[in-house]
Amino acid sequence: MSSFVSQRGQGLAGCVAALLLIWATPSLACVGKACLQIWSTADGGGALTIEWHFDDPAIHAVGGFCAGGQCLFSTIDPGFITSSDPPSPGFFALADGTEVSVEIVADAPEAALKIEGAVLAAAGDSTTLGTAPTLHEHPSWQLKLSDGVVGDYTMSFKLTTTSALYAESETYVVTLSNRPTPTPLAETPTATPTTTPTATALRCIGDCNGDGQVTIDEVLHAVNMSLGTIGGADVCLASFDANGDGVVAINELISAVNDALDGCPSAPTPTPTIAARLANIQVDIFTPRCAIPTCHDSQYASGNLVLDAQHAYGQLVGIAPDVDAAAAAGMLRVDPGHPENSFLISKLEGPPLGQGSRMPLTGDPLTADQVQLIADWIAAGAQP
Repeated sequence: MSSFVSQRGQGLAGCVAALLLIWATPSLACVGKACLQIWSTADGGGALTIEWHFDDPAIHAVGGFCAGGQCLFSTIDPGFITSSDPPSPGFFALADGTEVSVEIVADAPEAALKIEGAVLAAAGDSTTLGTAPTLHEHPSWQLKLSDGVVGDYTMSFKLTTTSALYAESETYVVTLSNRPTPTPLAETPTATPTTTPTATALRCIGDCNGDGQVTIDEVLHAVNMSLGTIGGADVCLASFDANGDGVVAINELISAVNDALDGCPSAPTPTPTIAARLANIQVDIFTPRCAIPTCHDSQYASGNLVLDAQHAYGQLVGIAPDVDAAAAAGMLRVDPGHPENSFLISKLEGPPLGQGSRMPLTGDPLTADQVQLIADWIAAGAQP
């Protein structure tokens, strides 16, 4: 078995050289903590393999929700993907139509992967990740521990396929941890528009029976769904699963608890004006789909972009994108009056080759109406 940080058996000098090569290759779809890229070891054959650009050998589960003496810690990254971008040297793209599965190699009593409702924790547990070239799956990496227990726990898995072209991968070992992560450095202060309207939530997270309130029984039901004791096909899933990714995550449990304590939010204004659209976009899209742990929240700031209500406007409007090709083409993250020159729209619709992955990374793509709402806001001047 090997860990990700030593999977290619390189010495220290080789690892440094590989990292320098990675940093010098901006066309890669995922750099940092975002994903496990699936390739093969040879052109047109070989074994399945993974390229993981991860600057911390542990996967840090975020949040933490306890009930009945048991606690659940969960994170959605890294995710498994295949990429249309050029691979690094020594890696090769899979043939189209190659189906890839993940299988647990050794029992992991405290750790689990939850993928589309399937919980993988015991040796031999497996499920299909997807099919190249469009494989893109962000599972929930979970730790189930007794209240007050803190530590590091390992999980080993391999990739398999029914394709005759490829052999199964080596065994990979990851560490899941619920130890507190270091406090991030203070952010550089940025001006926040004083005219940003207060967002009004559009739904009540956790109201399974639709009576306009969240009860303790409904919150406990959500906890059991997150722990895997209730199947993913449960009729209440839609009421808890705010981002539609098929998983009840920690942030969604917290939203349900808040709604139980504070009451369900009021309904939105039926016909928002152009100036109010950003508030609706924030609540409908940016907050539940983008400003989530390990993506564009203030802690991780993937792509140097934070999309919570405090920062979204200041970090989008009139700002050049971090992607070199888009910036060289004169695009802005949001170009007021010009959705066709706004990189945000390109990322939501599917960017050109070499400009990263389509967003959001988790769950289904935005609907055409959701993208159009953002495009209309930009076309009208991208007001705060």
